[in-house]
Amino acid sequence: MRGIKLIDEMLQVFIQAFFIKYKYEYRGLMKKFRIDSRLNLELDEEKWCEHFLFKACLNRCAQIIIMRILEDRGLIYSKMNRRGIEKWVQLVQNLSDRFQILLEIGQRDLQEDENKVISSIFRKSDYDIFTIDDELANIVVQHSADIDLSDTKREDLIGLLRKIYSLEQREEWKLEEFYKEAPALKYLLSLEKKEFTF
Repeated sequence: MRGIKLIDEMLQVFIQAFFIKYKYEYRGLMKKFRIDSRLNLELDEEKWCEHFLFKACLNRCAQIIIMRILEDRGLIYSKMNRRGIEKWVQLVQNLSDRFQILLEIGQRDLQEDENKVISSIFRKSDYDIFTIDDELANIVVQHSADIDLSDTKREDLIGLLRKIYSLEQREEWKLEEFYKEAPALKYLLSLEKKEFTF
């Protein structure tokens, strides 16, 4: 599916920008999480922070993918696809390249969604300290706004996830066992064992 290939390309650019932007930010807060939780102390401080950052990035990627699928299937109001952006640009005078605002509104809507599965996928977690700012949101919009993900299948999502978090990386990093749950990432990983519910 061409749309999945384009989403993969967008995610590769997003991941690279995410790591450059946040590699050294929030170190103090991550160290506090490590000390307070006493989880995964077998990892040295540097490795622990790398694991946290990687898991946070993958969780954001999962949120973006799921949000776009929900929008394109008409299950939520559109914000990040072309139809939603055009509507919001008409409503908000100075939106132009400030797509971070739309993404934030979309995430808040999903956290409050009546569908418990959706709201649980987007519930707040410690990994949310790394926000999607305008630069990262613009990457998402520029690379994926015109892609229709309405017919995305479970196999497509599994394949996409394996490109951004390969089986080798899973064996090496073991992020599923690291620190606390990353809700959106956990949902995508669970698709290897159960059906896609949207």
